[in-house]
Amino acid sequence: MEAVSPDTIINNLKETFSDQITLTRSTLPVINLTADPALLQSLVEHIFTGLRGRFITCAAIDRRKEKGHFALSYIFSFDKEKVYLCITIDLDPSATTLDSITPIIPGANWAERELNDLSGISAQGHPDLRRLILADDWPEGVYPLREDFDFENKPAPAPGVAQSAKPLPASTTLLPLGSFFAQKETTAYFNLFIYGEKVVDVDYRGFSNYRGLEKMADSLLDYNQIPFVAERICACCGFAHSTCYCQAIEAAAHLEVPLRAQYIRTMLLETERLYSHALWLASLCHMEGHKGLFISCCSLQQSILELSQVLTGKRIIFDMNIIGGVTRDIPKKSRSHLSKVLDQIEKQLKRILGELQGELSIFSRLKMISTLPSIDAHRFCVLGPTARASGIAIDVRADHPYAAYKTLPVEPVCRSEGDTLARTSVRLEEMNQSLLLIREILEKIPEGEISCAAVEIPPNTEALAAVESPRGEMVHYILTGEGNRPLRWKIKTATFSNLQVIPVMLRGTNIADARISINSIDPCFSCIEH
Repeated sequence: MEAVSPDTIINNLKETFSDQITLTRSTLPVINLTADPALLQSLVEHIFTGLRGRFITCAAIDRRKEKGHFALSYIFSFDKEKVYLCITIDLDPSATTLDSITPIIPGANWAERELNDLSGISAQGHPDLRRLILADDWPEGVYPLREDFDFENKPAPAPGVAQSAKPLPASTTLLPLGSFFAQKETTAYFNLFIYGEKVVDVDYRGFSNYRGLEKMADSLLDYNQIPFVAERICACCGFAHSTCYCQAIEAAAHLEVPLRAQYIRTMLLETERLYSHALWLASLCHMEGHKGLFISCCSLQQSILELSQVLTGKRIIFDMNIIGGVTRDIPKKSRSHLSKVLDQIEKQLKRILGELQGELSIFSRLKMISTLPSIDAHRFCVLGPTARASGIAIDVRADHPYAAYKTLPVEPVCRSEGDTLARTSVRLEEMNQSLLLIREILEKIPEGEISCAAVEIPPNTEALAAVESPRGEMVHYILTGEGNRPLRWKIKTATFSNLQVIPVMLRGTNIADARISINSIDPCFSCIEH
């Protein structure tokens, strides 16, 4: 579908739904739409199948105390038009059900299960409303994201309340993979349903380390404390989290960040991408038993950590983001050192790529494994390198430019094969792209301030921001509140979307390929267990 203007989208929706909806266009790149709950399925089907809007997430806000209802926000993206669409549904608290959109958009499956778990809003017609986040012994009728639930509350376990296991398909055997997933320093549990040597279906059961940060934000933290919590969600994309949160608050406050700070943020985001991809590459080599390449990748990681240390004073990028800018400048005296470190990284990466190309066993092992067709990638709302390897050219840096990407164009790295080798190739090429971007930033970074004076953040203001993390699009949605803290902070990560497509990728795959196929999407389990 050819790109159209945001006004064309607005006119199309007005013509199709007439006075059934209320449409507004704010100064931000967001179209706001308000509709009745009964219209939700028709709206979503038209947006997703007719206008080719991409589903991102949905968030529930408990507004019973002030407005007497629950507010639901369904967020879509029109990437080519560089605009977001936010559908707001007001739900009567006496009837906390609405029609499921998962039959229309399979990628909305977990989002609706999350709504059911944390807010007690049930999606009628959903194919699988088993618990996703809450433990099986969490008591019925207790919803953590409702306003009347206290953050310090620790409900007594209620054994036997919920059944989390997916029914065993006929003529299959259950093979557990987990609960500690190899190469990932966190828990992840997959049930593989197998027939002979082939995978028939997969069920994921995770979230055992869910931390409740969204609840903590509206209960304990103020606006300026949240960046330092957000960046600790994950060591590989923590800076992306804090950047995304800060940009959402800056959008709500109409705060213009100094250009130099935007360039510094962009440089650190690309440094983080380099490190994350290098870590993933090391895990791939280790899984395949290539110890020499594994050691070379570990050496590459050390060089990237040195780059981070020169830029921030820390090997992991912590404590750099604040609302309105960054906390630390790049000293001019470190430019020559930065250039030497970049030369070293480039040399190491070139050597590793050369060695990889000579290892035909790796490429033959990865080719045609766990192929993800572009149509399934679209239906399941897959993101990042996983989507781009299936021919879907989405990249927030290009589609919704932020920070210095507004002046540093990024061309999404794409492949069409959709297999594990394609996902590997995309990441390898992105590492070279990140190196080029960092060098370009060092040449073009303007002089000026690195932060601006704090401003008052108006209450009852809705905003969102997106960042292209190493694994794909990350979105932070904010509804500002009173008392210097948000009324709602919603975090959506790429892994939350990408894990849902694992059953599609693994069906028909040999058992021996399951582990490396799962690893090919580079899942970040700590990101989804926020």
